[in-house]
Amino acid sequence: MDKGILFVQESSSFLINAIISALEKEGFVCGTAPYDVDKIANVVDKYNCLFINVEKDTAFHHSPELVYLKDEACFNDKKCMIMGIPNDIEDCLEILTDTSIIAKFERPINTRDVVDSITETFEDVVEKVNRRTILVVDDSGTFLHAIRTWLDPVYKVIMVNSATNAISYLATNTPDLILLDYEMPVCSGPKLLEMIRSDPSNANIPVIFLTGKGDRESVKSVLSLRPQGYLLKTITRPNMLKALEDFFKKYDEEHENDQPFDALDVLSGYLS
Repeated sequence: MDKGILFVQESSSFLINAIISALEKEGFVCGTAPYDVDKIANVVDKYNCLFINVEKDTAFHHSPELVYLKDEACFNDKKCMIMGIPNDIEDCLEILTDTSIIAKFERPINTRDVVDSITETFEDVVEKVNRRTILVVDDSGTFLHAIRTWLDPVYKVIMVNSATNAISYLATNTPDLILLDYEMPVCSGPKLLEMIRSDPSNANIPVIFLTGKGDRESVKSVLSLRPQGYLLKTITRPNMLKALEDFFKKYDEEHENDQPFDALDVLSGYLS
């Protein structure tokens, strides 16, 4: 993975310039852009990481730019880092959400600590490139954060909070698995699954529902849409990781021989 970082900031600062200079000596390719959607869009494709430098009232003055940066993180898999004082960071995270941020730097902080942390974070990201990708679709930010914490050490995790965002992501990406909230508002999990199955380019992506309803009748009610199974939201982290490990093992075995695949028997032990 190329080590390219775009620094988005209100104006040039001594600290950012020092960080850029130190990173370039470590082999990073760095660029800068102001808080302007058009100017960011003109250069963002050259970089795989966005470093957001926040000042006081950044969230208030630059909401459109922060929304754009969040979309880049969600839909184009850009890695985001953020630096500022704690209150300003929290204001920005109301828009960006924690799920789009891979590193936070709270001022006051010195250049070496930032550079060391960025280098370490990039090493972790590079190590994850060849991992299986799981798209998690859920309207709860709290649940998304928890699932990312659970799965991130093992899988490449993409988080979206609505059916609309899921469809946008799937327009240009093909994850190895979709974990889908059953009871989402506006567009429910079953409805989204129906949309996914109706698109030939996405029809074969395996989908597992996340739900509070683990009874067999609930499972049977959506079998016509061919989900790969259910996992209860009350599942523990060890059981979820074991369920996914078992799922992918079974899926690989069946897929290799082009056999019809039904993971309900694999997942049934994790439904209660």
